[in-house]
Amino acid sequence: HSTVIASQHYPCFFLWRKGRTNANSNSISSSSSCNKPLGKIMASSKPNFDSINILESPSAERNKVPIYRVLEETVLPSLVENIIVADGRDKIRVLEVAAGCGVHTIHFASSLLSPSSSNNKGLGVEWHPSDPDAEARRSIDARVKQAKLEDYIMPANAWILGKTGGTACNDGGRDRGDAGLSQSGKDGDCTSSEYEKLGDFFDLALCINMIHISPWEATVGLMECAGKVLRKGGMLFCYGPYKVGGKALESNMRFDVSLRSRSPEWGIRNLEDVIAAAEKEGLEFVQSVEMPANNLSVLFRKN
Repeated sequence: HSTVIASQHYPCFFLWRKGRTNANSNSISSSSSCNKPLGKIMASSKPNFDSINILESPSAERNKVPIYRVLEETVLPSLVENIIVADGRDKIRVLEVAAGCGVHTIHFASSLLSPSSSNNKGLGVEWHPSDPDAEARRSIDARVKQAKLEDYIMPANAWILGKTGGTACNDGGRDRGDAGLSQSGKDGDCTSSEYEKLGDFFDLALCINMIHISPWEATVGLMECAGKVLRKGGMLFCYGPYKVGGKALESNMRFDVSLRSRSPEWGIRNLEDVIAAAEKEGLEFVQSVEMPANNLSVLFRKN
C-alpha cells in the first residue's frame, strides 16, 4: 500500500508518492482555477504582501455557507457546552484535514468568532489547518494573514493519511518514493506514536470532499487519525457524495463512473462502509444531513 497525501483543491487533489492529479467533484474536467494565484486572477488590483500565494476554489466558495450552517446548528452546541461545563477551557480546538487553499478555514474560523454565532459564550478558537502540499499551505497561511486571524489559526501543517493513519509529518521525500520524514527525523512512513502525542486533543475534526477522490486507504487513515486525536465526545464531520446501499441519484452514479475511469482507487463510497471504518476506531455514527448538489454531511462522535 502506498501512502496517500490528501489535499482539497477544487474541491481536492491527491498527491501520491510521485506526481499530482487534479479532480473536480462536479465534472471530469482537470482544469481548476484553484491553481491560479488570486493576484493573477484579479488583474485589476495590485497584489499585496503575499496575496500572490492565494489560490481560489469556486467549489469551496459555493459550499462553505451550507456546511457551516450544519456545523453551527448541529455540531457546535453540544461541543461548546462540553468545553465550558466539563472542561472549563476558553477555546475550541479544531483539526481540518485536507484543508486545500483555505477557503473553508477562513470562513469557518471567522464565523465561529463572530458575535452573531451560536458560539457566543466567549469561547475562542484554536484552528489547525492541515495539508501536505506546500502550495496549499502557502495559500492557507496567506489567507490567514490577510484576514488577520493569526491569533486563532495555526500555521498550516502537513498531516498525511496512509496505512499508518493521520500523521504529523512534513511533505519531504515525496519524489524519493517514501512518506517523508517523521517528526523524529527518521525516513519512511510515520508511526502511530507521532500522532498519539496529540491524543485526545481536538474537539472537532473536519474532512471535506476527500473520501470519494482518494484510495480507500485514505478513509481508513482518516478514521484512525480521528479516533486517536479527538477527545471523548469530540466530533468528526465529513462532507461529500455517498451511496446508500450501493445506490445513489443518477447524476452521482455517473460521477462515480467518471471517477473510477480516472483512477480505479477512486469512487463514491457506500455510507455503510465509511460508518463501519469509523466504528472500528471508536467513532459512533450520529447522523447524516442532506446537502445541496447531492452531497451529505456525515457526523461521528468519539465514544
